[in-house]
Amino acid sequence: MSDLAKKYAEFSHSFVDPWTDDGEETSFTFHFARPNKAQIKRMQDTAGKSAAQASRNLLVEIVHPDEKDTLLEAFDSYPGLVTAFASAIIKGVGVADLGK
Repeated sequence: MSDLAKKYAEFSHSFVDPWTDDGEETSFTFHFARPNKAQIKRMQDTAGKSAAQASRNLLVEIVHPDEKDTLLEAFDSYPGLVTAFASAIIKGVGVADLGK
């Protein structure tokens, strides 16, 4: 088993961008480490000020290092990806949502 498969889990999100002419599905796949208790607590503590920024900070911290630049570019193009990936990850560690 590769280091990528052992330490990082694959998360994907797909959608159709209605502002493009091709109507093709847009898909993103990234690998994230499991966030630890301190990272989740930090995200929850800062989510009251800005849930999107708290989620973005967590994702940038736990994404596979080789994918960090691509992740940031994707977030710049599609800001909603932050919520999509953060929701999937925090549900995966047993947190209901950012507000709880």
